Amino acid sequence: MEHANDALACALTEPAVPGSAVRLGIGGLGLAGTLMVRAASLAPGIQLVAAADTREAPRAAFARDFGVPTYADLEQLCKDPDVEAVYVGTPHQFHAEHAVMAASHGKHVVIEKPMALTLADCDVILQAARTHGVQLLVGHTHAYDPAIRAMRRIIASGRLGRLRLLATLNYTDFLYRPRRAEELDTARGGGIVFNQLPHQLDILRTLGGGLLRSVRAGCAVLDAARPTEAAATAFLEFEDGTAASMVYSGADYFDSDELHGWVGEGGEPKQPRHGSARRARAGDEGVDEGELRAERLAYGVLQLRRQLAPHPPHFGTTIATCDGGELKVSPEGLGLYDADGAHSLALPRGSGYEGLFADLRQALRAGTRPRHDGHWGKAGTEAMLALLQSARERREIHVHSQVPLPAGA
Repeated sequence: MEHANDALACALTEPAVPGSAVRLGIGGLGLAGTLMVRAASLAPGIQLVAAADTREAPRAAFARDFGVPTYADLEQLCKDPDVEAVYVGTPHQFHAEHAVMAASHGKHVVIEKPMALTLADCDVILQAARTHGVQLLVGHTHAYDPAIRAMRRIIASGRLGRLRLLATLNYTDFLYRPRRAEELDTARGGGIVFNQLPHQLDILRTLGGGLLRSVRAGCAVLDAARPTEAAATAFLEFEDGTAASMVYSGADYFDSDELHGWVGEGGEPKQPRHGSARRARAGDEGVDEGELRAERLAYGVLQLRRQLAPHPPHFGTTIATCDGGELKVSPEGLGLYDADGAHSLALPRGSGYEGLFADLRQALRAGTRPRHDGHWGKAGTEAMLALLQSARERREIHVHSQVPLPAGA
């Protein structure tokens, strides 16, 4: 497998993009924005030039760390002439409004998942990008993870024959971390369906080539005090007959990182902590969870590492079954299993953000179509909405806005 390993590493090296760094403004300095800031500060070809947030403390911390302007109003960020592209990391219900705002000021747009909460809002964003001539990317970073991209390259190469089955599962403490009110309200983009399942759906759509045919799903609300979906399972079928299954639970009972050698989502080793978020929440009864979340997770509070994690990132366990073998995300990178046994494929260190930033630079400097453009983002929103509809109506839902992954992606 040595030659395959070398070839794979070369294939995963993002092409050099000539031109100046992309001048990025950060819209929202919560947890998602904080992770984006950390990744952007480590990425070649990305320059952080401004940020916006309604809270003073994270703005002050960002200004201290980067010596650039900060704004209490996102529109002021969008008016900043030094900002070339805006990352929209605001709460889900504001994605459409803020993406349109950025586009109307001539800024390229990177939207945190999900693109929007309705297909109509996705269309509004797409129209704004067309009208103002800006690039639009949807930041499903786990589908850019080195292991997922490696799996996609191997599947697309045909070296293992035709792809037949995909499976992904993840068990976390998601729903019992401190949450703002809207994060516990599905109608406002809360629960696991709009927060966590987009990662799984995007991983499966990436590996399967993008063209979903239908979705059949079941969801569960497990706690009346947190009245949104805590667990879900779905069966997806692609147009070519490939079948995929996904399971997610954010109930904080089992932690599936136990199956991943106790390596966490970001690639850092972790200690077993089944149920710890539930226990911590019990101790925080009566405390405003939104304020608690800001106190613990906003920019300037978390001590973010300034170097690459020792292991590749992952989002649970993902396995692809082909005619001639199987592929599995592993703590070391990627496992390939065929008739000759098990083989471990080393991967370049890094996270999915590197792929996202390379995609952004290629789109802005070379004029290429982003892998995860607005149409890809809309297809993801359609799959999420179909999953909810299927669970509600207890039937298979066919989808009609799906798009193929760009050739070579």
